[in-house]
Amino acid sequence: MITDYRNILVPFNFTETSINAANYAAQFANEINGEVVLLNVFETPGMLFDFFSSGDELIKIINLAHAKLNEFVGQLQEKWPAVKFNIRVERGKSYEKILEVAGTEPIRLIVLGENIETDEKKAKLGSTVYNVTLKSPVPVLTIKGSPSKMKNKILLPLDLTRDIERQLNAAILYAKNYNAEIQLVSALIGGIEVKESRIYKKLVEAEKVLKGNQIKTNIKLFEVSNVPPFMRVLQYSEESGADMIIILTHQEGYTHDNYIGAFAHNIISMSKIPVLSLTASAVNFYFDHYLKNIVDPLGIGNK
Repeated sequence: MITDYRNILVPFNFTETSINAANYAAQFANEINGEVVLLNVFETPGMLFDFFSSGDELIKIINLAHAKLNEFVGQLQEKWPAVKFNIRVERGKSYEKILEVAGTEPIRLIVLGENIETDEKKAKLGSTVYNVTLKSPVPVLTIKGSPSKMKNKILLPLDLTRDIERQLNAAILYAKNYNAEIQLVSALIGGIEVKESRIYKKLVEAEKVLKGNQIKTNIKLFEVSNVPPFMRVLQYSEESGADMIIILTHQEGYTHDNYIGAFAHNIISMSKIPVLSLTASAVNFYFDHYLKNIVDPLGIGNK
């Protein structure tokens, strides 16, 4: 039996960032005829755990959370009447419960609100965002602020150290779902002529794969610069009017669950637009369920 993965999971704690994430997820669910699952996790560390682990106080907290969630769902339902909303209240460590639900329920995507205000010298992810994007079995979309646009223009940074096939797979899925344009971006290193560089050839190959799948695309290759590549990508995301950036969370050689590549870390921390981050497990999940008919005329996936 094939499960139809259409649920969008939103970790929800009644903050402005989680409210923005819920609204964005509702818009997303409306596009794919999906459902939104609002997950509220309350942590009871130390002595409080013993106090709240049984009795009337725990029941009161759970009932209050349900009541507040139902009230918020009522507001969402008025705006998105075609979308079905479900609520869950759990006790434990936030990121562990998020990963548990994502791994056991038919979840297609996690939408996380993030409120980092930082610069390149202080880029740091919150504990929940870090752990969820590090280990999630499904793609994770982190957002800041209250984005209203869906994914009409996707920015796809590529280089020679990452698995281009995986990023292309995810980008193709979203581009096909939303009739979006994909902008392939990368940066030159050293004094090699543009058309002689390996990365340019990779970009051209990727462009042909995208066009072979009837996806509008173009290439932006940055000249050699002292500016870090992640900053070039972030600057270009604003200049080009991109709606989303797709990245892998692990650099090549670091596929275990204890490392997020510096490039991905900085993009997630500092991007002003939504960032879709992908673990190896998340990409495999998408390929298994949605991407079996991709046209790959150049065999990039076999290189």
